[in-house]
Amino acid sequence: MKLFHYIVTNRLCHILSTIVIAILISTTCHAAKTKYIWQSSDQFVALEQQDSPSTNTVAPNDHPATVTSETISAMLSSLEIRATDSDKPEPLFTAVAVQSIAPQILQGLRQASPTEDVTFAVIGLHNTSYGFVKSHKVTTGRVYYQAGRLNILIGQAQKEVNDRDDRRLAPFTPGSRHKTSEGDWQLLPQPGQKGFSLQRKDWAAFSTEWQPPAAVQSVSPQQSIPAGLIAPARQPSPADRLIVLKELKEKGLISEEEYRSKRQEILNLL
Repeated sequence: MKLFHYIVTNRLCHILSTIVIAILISTTCHAAKTKYIWQSSDQFVALEQQDSPSTNTVAPNDHPATVTSETISAMLSSLEIRATDSDKPEPLFTAVAVQSIAPQILQGLRQASPTEDVTFAVIGLHNTSYGFVKSHKVTTGRVYYQAGRLNILIGQAQKEVNDRDDRRLAPFTPGSRHKTSEGDWQLLPQPGQKGFSLQRKDWAAFSTEWQPPAAVQSVSPQQSIPAGLIAPARQPSPADRLIVLKELKEKGLISEEEYRSKRQEILNLL
């Protein structure tokens, strides 16, 4: 009986080891085909081959593509998401996240070949179900320009991040042309906005007709602006400042001593 138990246990361990090795090999091969433009811990912007299935071909992208950084930032900032069990929309990306990836996506579109997409994973501080606390959540996506439209396919939307996960076994996967992303969420339409369309719950497309929503009513130079009309620029929250500070340390732009000192200054504001 002990011998039988040993044989079964040994065989199961062998099978599990084989599966893990296969996953690691697959991940390694995928990484070899990925050209990273920007990385910060688990966050990245990269160039990858189009996600075309073996049974079908995908039309080539119109790459390299020229889009302004302001346009990319405005498009990302305009995207809103809503959980299926909620009636409250919220921005898909934080302001810090947009600042981090917009210039890198722009660079990727300029470098990409017609058979390459730009993929990304970015982590931001988002509200939890409790509402009064925030947690780190990742949003991933695939971006490409084709037939006069910039396509943004979301893979994971504000998914809780576990820092202990091995990204080789639990990778941040971008969106796909051929499969709708899982999750109880959906991107929201932009009523009255020309040039914007939702292809699926996870797929937004922007044409050249799209214009960034006006944040404030424009004022002509001849008009006088009453004192107090212009609101001060929004200051980043302490949580946002902590994320930026951590990225500066990881990039070697500040020393460990500077990091600890500035971090304590920010924490003292809480």
